[in-house]
Amino acid sequence: MLESKINVSINKDLRKKYGIRQFPIVKGDIVKIISGSRKGEGGKVIDVSHKSKKISIEGVTISKADGKQVEYYIDHSNLVITKLDLSRPGRYNKIKDITARRNLPTPEPEVPEEPKESTETTEETTEETTEETTEETEQQIIDDRDNSDDEVSEDNDNKEDNSDDDDIKDNGDNNEN
Repeated sequence: MLESKINVSINKDLRKKYGIRQFPIVKGDIVKIISGSRKGEGGKVIDVSHKSKKISIEGVTISKADGKQVEYYIDHSNLVITKLDLSRPGRYNKIKDITARRNLPTPEPEVPEEPKESTETTEETTEETTEETTEETEQQIIDDRDNSDDEVSEDNDNKEDNSDDDDIKDNGDNNEN
């Protein structure tokens, strides 16, 4: 048997925009907790239990005795929807019908974001940057080695020069005795 949908209150901004007070909650809606011990917290809905009329929110968990984190279910009356997920055509059509009946402007459909394209571009850019950085780093290491070899040679030359001076001083001291 199908359980009824769970209607949850909508925040004031959405009430004015859509002309409704409550709307059925689904996965993907953004909610805020308005009462209870978790008041002020909120996030994306990850599960709706129609049987117990409770909702699980992303990031809202409780610790068990063994230290394991488990999702915390909150009663629907303690929540308010702050953003509706209108990516589903059925929900969008329902909002559109309601706003049309109440002579409100029709909301624009939410276009699903396509992060894959931007991610691919970012990955390509990252690979190119990494290759350039690697080449620059290798060249810098080679230059540093060359410079350190030159410095070591100069230090050795200075030591040899100093040792010659020491020999002369020693020779001079020996002649005096």
